Parts: sequence; C-alpha cells; structure tokens
Amino acid sequence: MSRRKQRSAFDPVSEFDRGRIVAYRNFGLSFREIGSRVGRNQTAVMRISDRSTQVGATARRGRSYPLQCTTSRLGQPNCSLFSDG
Repeated sequence: MSRRKQRSAFDPVSEFDRGRIVAYRNFGLSFREIGSRVGRNQTAVMRISDRSTQVGATARRGRSYPLQCTTSRLGQPNCSLFSDG
C-alpha cells in the first residue's frame, strides 16, 4: 500500500513547500526527485520552479548596480544595495 497522501484535483501548494522546491532545485535535485520528496508530480514542480526563477529575474531587472553581500562575524550573509556613485 502506498504511503503517499491522496490529493484532490486542485490542492494549492503552501509557501513552505514552494520554498522547499526552490531549495531542492538550487541544490541540484531532479524534478522527479523533488516531486517524490514534496508529494507533488514533476510537472507541478517544474511550474513552481519556473515561476520562482521568472519572479527572481524580474525582481533583479530594475537594478543598475549589483547586490553587495558580506558575511557577519556569526557567518550570516548581510546583503544590501550599494551604488558606485
């Protein structure tokens, strides 16, 4: 018997699961592997992954200067916008 939870025809993806999908994809896992870990089919995972990259590209498009990141003493990244001018 399958341990997979039965889903309805449309079951919205939570923000937490979206974050997991994006993180797994950035880590290099395949869509099929991510789908099995999150409990979604690979087509849904591909759509979520594509949307997240499109949103990120759109958000970065408006800046004419790069995002500058440094590391704090505690090893946490600290990113802010710096202009060269």
